[in-house]
Amino acid sequence: MIANFFNKSRPINFLVLFILSFFVYIIASIFNFNVDFTTSSFIKSGLHYIFYLLLIFLHNFITRKNSLTDANTYALFIFILLFAIFPTSITNQELLISNLFLFFSLRRIYSLRSSKEEISKLYDAGFWIGVAFLFYSWSILFLILIYIAILVFRKLKWNYFIIPIIGFITPIFLYFVYLLLFGNELLLIDKWIFEVSFDFSNYNILSLLFPLGIVLVFIFWAIYPSLNQLLNAKREFKATFTLLLFHIFIVIVVIFISPTKDGAEFLFLFFPFSILLTNYLQTVKDYWFKESILILFILLSIGVYLLP
Repeated sequence: MIANFFNKSRPINFLVLFILSFFVYIIASIFNFNVDFTTSSFIKSGLHYIFYLLLIFLHNFITRKNSLTDANTYALFIFILLFAIFPTSITNQELLISNLFLFFSLRRIYSLRSSKEEISKLYDAGFWIGVAFLFYSWSILFLILIYIAILVFRKLKWNYFIIPIIGFITPIFLYFVYLLLFGNELLLIDKWIFEVSFDFSNYNILSLLFPLGIVLVFIFWAIYPSLNQLLNAKREFKATFTLLLFHIFIVIVVIFISPTKDGAEFLFLFFPFSILLTNYLQTVKDYWFKESILILFILLSIGVYLLP
């Protein structure tokens, strides 16, 4: 029933997903926000909700515009459930805003498969990563994804390798000028301090360890059949899927070295994982197996609040 419903892309699907996203946000906020019922608290919560909705909207836009999945709503459904599974991702302001700007960059990176406005796309992709970098330093690693896109989509012009760097530097330079005007230019140095943590003790908490284990299992489970499908696919799909795999690899590196290890860092994984799992579900012929996977993620999104 769930698999059949989300196998379509109709207005009713998006209405249900919007309602689901609202309840996910409310529940995650209750468990993670320190609500003090002040004006500033409500404003902060409201801004988080807007950023959260924008991420959902951009996820759908990028997926549809670049045909990353078939015409279904599995990816968006999984994406929203991941916020429930890792609720701290909603309440970490820096990571939420950084991911929002990274989504603007991903919109341009994945659209490089088209030959239109290539220079503009490369500049914009670098620019938005530069903005994301100002909120979360390790966002700089996503510059690598632009160059992988240049290679897999065969945009091999010498100036194409320089344009993303120019785009990346632009917001940082503008930020420096802003700081200079107010005599706070030394604050820019803090952005270039890359904190690293290899303390994974937080992952021993059952409410984090269990969903993390499930997600990792499905990453490896979904990659193999998808690779088999890739061998017989058209060149454009091969390039896009190759880019997606490198995207997941970069995200894993970011998570591994991230100084924040409370579950919020998995926000970087939500987009590529939801696309990967959806492509896997599209290959599954057994209806009940597909249904079971979706039910598992629903139960997981509820169970994390019951685990210690």
